Amino acid sequence: MAYHALILRNPARAEATVRQFEQLGITSWCAQLVTAIWPEDRQELETMAQRLVDGGYSWLAITSVSTVQVLEQVLGSRTLPSSLRIASVGEKTSQAIAAKLGRSVDFQPQVQSAAGMLDLWRPEPGSVICYPHGDLASSTLSDALADKPVTVDEVIAYQSVDAPAAGTPVDAARVPEAVNVLHPGNIGGKLGQMDLIVFSAPSIVRRFAQLAGGRIPQKVRTIAIGAPTAKALKAVGLPVDAIASEPTPQGLARAAKELLQPGSVAAAEETK
Repeated sequence: MAYHALILRNPARAEATVRQFEQLGITSWCAQLVTAIWPEDRQELETMAQRLVDGGYSWLAITSVSTVQVLEQVLGSRTLPSSLRIASVGEKTSQAIAAKLGRSVDFQPQVQSAAGMLDLWRPEPGSVICYPHGDLASSTLSDALADKPVTVDEVIAYQSVDAPAAGTPVDAARVPEAVNVLHPGNIGGKLGQMDLIVFSAPSIVRRFAQLAGGRIPQKVRTIAIGAPTAKALKAVGLPVDAIASEPTPQGLARAAKELLQPGSVAAAEETK
């Protein structure tokens, strides 16, 4: 049976999820509702980058791929010192750190979220932590670190605004030809054709609620990429049919399969 999914994220970064969905007989449309743009004043970012290079920090905490993209561009040809340790929120961010910053991470939680980081990450007393993040980032990590004997230097790395945006985007990657792109203004007319909607961030949930009037067709199932996104869905009165076991294309595909093909999932489990 053929299915259709609406993936609410940057189409340039959705290709792997689209491929995973294709294997399940799902045709995907991608719509970018929120985009990351550069702050108007980059001086704070430049000061942070130089301090990183000079060895002024013990740890660098990174909680999004967008932050990695900002760091790559701000650092330019400068390299991070080997003494700097890096804490990453999850697999996709760690992969971006390796690809764009040329570094492996020193800590990555099993539960890929800010809350998951707090469960196991134990920066030493006296550590000086660099924590660049988006302007809409949850305060979960910063609030918890404030109660520890460490110093945290927070910098706004990018701003999250409604797409399409007039500012300079952090991610200028080309959209793969295989990805179907849907303009945000056309979402309402497509919802009736969808079987699934994938929500990839709380800010995207809020923007979707504005565009869709806070309602979706009864037949449409929803997948939240993580617990914070699920919480945002409930806050605007939208259902949460599944939460991905991990915030990766594979995790989203497993959630989609469980929703659309529950019998096949049960059979696969029995053969293990």
